[in-house]
Amino acid sequence: MKFNMLKGPFIKSKNNTNKIMTNLLIALIPIILFSFYKNGILLYQNNKTDLFGMFYPLIFIFTGIITSFLVETIYAYLFLHLKNDKLKDYIKTSFSIFPGLFVSLVLPINTPIEILILGCLVATIIGKMIYGGFGHNIFNPALIGCLFVLSTYSTIISSNGGFLNKYELDTIGGATPLTNAKIVERLDYDSLVKPYGDLSDFFFGNIPGTLGETCSFLIILAFIYLLLKHVIKWKIPIIYVSTVFIMTLIIGKINGLGLWYPLFSILSGGLLFGAVFMATDPVTSPTTSLGQVIYAFLLGILTVTFRYLTNAPEGVLTSILTMNMFVPLLDRIGSSNKFAYKKALIPLIAIFILLALLSINIGNSFNTSEKEDSNFKILEKTNSYYIVTEKGNGGPIKAKIYIDKDTITKIEILENNETESYYKLIEEANYINKLINNQKNIENVDTVSGATISSTALKKMVINVLDDMEG
Repeated sequence: MKFNMLKGPFIKSKNNTNKIMTNLLIALIPIILFSFYKNGILLYQNNKTDLFGMFYPLIFIFTGIITSFLVETIYAYLFLHLKNDKLKDYIKTSFSIFPGLFVSLVLPINTPIEILILGCLVATIIGKMIYGGFGHNIFNPALIGCLFVLSTYSTIISSNGGFLNKYELDTIGGATPLTNAKIVERLDYDSLVKPYGDLSDFFFGNIPGTLGETCSFLIILAFIYLLLKHVIKWKIPIIYVSTVFIMTLIIGKINGLGLWYPLFSILSGGLLFGAVFMATDPVTSPTTSLGQVIYAFLLGILTVTFRYLTNAPEGVLTSILTMNMFVPLLDRIGSSNKFAYKKALIPLIAIFILLALLSINIGNSFNTSEKEDSNFKILEKTNSYYIVTEKGNGGPIKAKIYIDKDTITKIEILENNETESYYKLIEEANYINKLINNQKNIENVDTVSGATISSTALKKMVINVLDDMEG
């Protein structure tokens, strides 16, 4: 039996499409209002911003919406040659506001407006229109725009404060939970969760992150609403999140960590938001049942892989865009095995084996019983100086550390692969001198916001030299 594969979504009428997109917008409204409270009203109440700053989150979101609407309208007029009533009819059914809306919800609040606009332009034209518009795109348009912004302008965003709003910069003064998980010495509750409160703060959104991703409670409510309205199906979000949960549970068990660790993993970053709103996009996700199951499993495996085995703390965006490429193949597998259930077991068994082996390997590599910093190396050691390296954000940082009577007197950076703007932030904060002057209480020295990983590497370097001198 031969199956003909057509591109989704398979929607019977324009009215159904309108209902779907309307329900999607309704599901997002509580999340938008929460982001307004968390990043606007709360700052104003704590005297961290003025009246304009209070409304800035809404201005940020509406800028994204208006940009994508105008860009698509102009594109349709200039390149599709639509005018008057044809143009109006096209705009009514193209749902042009959504690429910009999602771009604004998944970018850091400290993204400059002009960069946000550029990201929305890329999302609309490169992610959507060049493929033929709504229903024809291969990749999720919003994620294309975000990938462009984060890969091109991440240093500018970081220098503005990154993912932390002005209130969080003062109260937390560090990194997002996932970035913090990459730089802490040990995997434990005190290092990963306590700096932000407890897991209830993660669940209700009182942690740093993008406008749309922090409040897990509202995202779960949105998932239930969209499920009841038949906008999305349960398979992709549930299997995706469950895969990350199971893999991090295995990693945590290997390291003697409790149930809190996988909960921390699924409540941090953009996992829930991506699983509910991005991975379920009917245009860029599989239409067959088996295809959706394989798609969701592989999304979870890729997300854990990117989070643990790369420098990037967040893997949701990259995982979804990667799997978008394989959707036609997954649907072919799903359709060809629809009635051959034994054949369908083969890819699923392979996925389970991959999941288990990868989880065990990562778990062993992050074993908390190892006290030595594997990223730190002593290249040369005398009575007056150390020459050492420590892994930073861009690669090894090499330094000559001068000592006198078990005290560090000077730190000279010999080589570094850090981005220039990151290192500039460290210099402007006079961070190296702070480490020297506070070496007896070095644990209390805060990292540099916007250059967290780089400044943490320098701090670890000093701690390791001090430990070696004491040893």
